[in-house]
Amino acid sequence: MKQKHLFLLCGLFLFAGMMGCEDMEDNYKQYLKEYNYSSKIASVRCYLGFERVALAWDVPKDQKAKQILIEYGTNKQQKTYDHLVDSVIIDGLDDGTGYEFAVYTLDNAGNRSVPCNVTAMPISQTVVDNLVPPTCSYRMQDGTPSVTFSALSTVSMSYCKHSYIRYKIETEDGTEVLKEGIVENEYGNENEALNAVNEYALPVPELQSGSRYYVDFTAYVYPIQNNVVTMDSVPVSARSRIVVE
Repeated sequence: MKQKHLFLLCGLFLFAGMMGCEDMEDNYKQYLKEYNYSSKIASVRCYLGFERVALAWDVPKDQKAKQILIEYGTNKQQKTYDHLVDSVIIDGLDDGTGYEFAVYTLDNAGNRSVPCNVTAMPISQTVVDNLVPPTCSYRMQDGTPSVTFSALSTVSMSYCKHSYIRYKIETEDGTEVLKEGIVENEYGNENEALNAVNEYALPVPELQSGSRYYVDFTAYVYPIQNNVVTMDSVPVSARSRIVVE
């Protein structure tokens, strides 16, 4: 009788083991069959902007890759492109924190490739708010009366090619001396902080000696992140009082 019970117990354990193996096999069925997935993106290049980033990569040349999927953020937002784009701009990144981006290729069945990951921290409004505005002063520049903007480029921002300044000059009682205008910088290199312009002299009408004036201006500068000039300019404004000696 004991031997019969022993055989029965062994049979039950064997049956349970077979059922467990079958359940485990169900979990891994997709990996049991050989499948040639679409190629992985080789490397992702990232360019920072104001509350956005630009991503670029080299498209794989295999025949299976048909679409691009980008997954990012803590809530795993997704953007799918129905053809093999090689660059995209992701907007609305206003959390003021770092974002991880995973870029996949997809085949016709929607199967993902191995991801290529990159982490980026776009320029936030907080960063812009903490930029120190340039200063301005009145002086003769090569015999011409000028308002000179200084400290346009610092370790945190760059006044480069295609940067510009909106400005207005008025007396203490609010009388306009120089209506609002725009001056665009024609020097420097928009991609290199080292070639940025630190000072800009704007010719103005001769101001009355011994008087005080106000210059309202907004300089459009490019924030610098990790020694790289970002792709978007942002406004930095100030109201500066100048005294004509």
